[in-house]
Amino acid sequence: MQVRIEDVSPVEKKLIVEIPWETVSTRLGDAYRELGKGVQLKGFRKGKVPRSVLEQMYAPRVHAEVAYQLVRESFYNATAEHKLAAVAEPRDVKGAEVKKGQPFTYDAIVEVKAEVVPQDYDGLPIERRKLAVAEEGVDKALAELRREHTELRPIEGRTETQAGDVLALSITGSIGEHEVNQPRFGLDLDDLEHEPIPGLAAVMTGVPIDTKEKLVELQIPDDWRDEGLRGRSAKLIVTIADARAKEVPELDDEFAKDTGKGETLDGLRAALRKDLEDKETQVINGEARQNALKELVKRNQIPVATTLVDRGIELQFSRLRQMLGMPMPKKGEHFHVPPEIADKLRPTALDEVRGQLLLDAVADKESIEVTDAELDAHIGNAARQQNKPAARLKAEWSKDGRLDNARWSLRQTKVLDHLVGKAAITEVDQLTKPPEAEPGVDADAVAAVPAHGEHEHEHVHGPDCDHG
Repeated sequence: MQVRIEDVSPVEKKLIVEIPWETVSTRLGDAYRELGKGVQLKGFRKGKVPRSVLEQMYAPRVHAEVAYQLVRESFYNATAEHKLAAVAEPRDVKGAEVKKGQPFTYDAIVEVKAEVVPQDYDGLPIERRKLAVAEEGVDKALAELRREHTELRPIEGRTETQAGDVLALSITGSIGEHEVNQPRFGLDLDDLEHEPIPGLAAVMTGVPIDTKEKLVELQIPDDWRDEGLRGRSAKLIVTIADARAKEVPELDDEFAKDTGKGETLDGLRAALRKDLEDKETQVINGEARQNALKELVKRNQIPVATTLVDRGIELQFSRLRQMLGMPMPKKGEHFHVPPEIADKLRPTALDEVRGQLLLDAVADKESIEVTDAELDAHIGNAARQQNKPAARLKAEWSKDGRLDNARWSLRQTKVLDHLVGKAAITEVDQLTKPPEAEPGVDADAVAAVPAHGEHEHEHVHGPDCDHG
């Protein structure tokens, strides 16, 4: 096999291949023999149909299959021999026709990873927020902990509901054009922040505990947090199925001991503060990594293969669907991203892929690797969160490819920490430019796109894939 490679762009190569007739002839012979094993024709025994007859009837099909195999095999051999970091199957294939007695020739365009030589990644200028946890945050955490230790007990000594009760309701009726049928619906008469329907808690306060089929009519404000309910009229029939009184613990040293987080109330507050500071430190570290990555990408506008960007768009689109609670595609399926949404996602997808390639290049240049001990520690933490033995989780990850993904992800984080450690950091109370959310894409447009059952285009899998 003869191969010639020409540069088309930093991320494209032209592959020119010639395979001698002897190889093609052998492949044709193998294909006809395999075909003949299963062909049954009148006048011939099964498996005994002459090749000349098979050629008359099946030549176009056999030639097409052999041509396909020759292109695939020669592509993989050429990319391996010439160390081409291909990111997709060849496209724009020209030639590739089987002609008797002639070499098999074709040329095709192959997308590759550009050679990445990261520049100016030491001393990146980034902002980092100062650690600050307000006393109000500790108060809120203490109140939440108090709610967790609150017990619900049967109501005694009164016949009506009051603030602080928790009700189990049966509700039927309608809200605007929507029918309502909730046989068991919880309502905390104290928790107005999470009130499902505005005004319902007030209406159900001070009513008999054995209330049956009470008519409740409410007008939902135009600025209500649930867009699906705004401005609608609710007409409901409500029955109290159960009512409980909250037994709220006193905020004292005994309560602190019951939580297991402190021996005194002051000790409990200190423990809660530390928990909040640890969580906030993680957020701050994440912001610093993200800022370092943005600055790295800004200084290194490397070319990126279109296929990698398209995969990045699909990945971002899937994340948006997941955030909206939409169904995810099954393995081997993907979303067709509408062009108007793809255009909005493309800039961030391009920078995301560019950042991954740059981090890999920095890791190679700085010899940053993830040790087996670091990987095992990561698996151990995940196993504890899932309440599984670490060995079992490691085996599961190894089987489905997540082990390699975990090592790759940990390596990227180590590189980001390396960049932050070398950065020129300015400590600030608030970031000049807060971390960006996903691109502004219409939620309804995203949710309206179904998952297609088409298989992904086959390609050379690698760390840039968003699947195993």
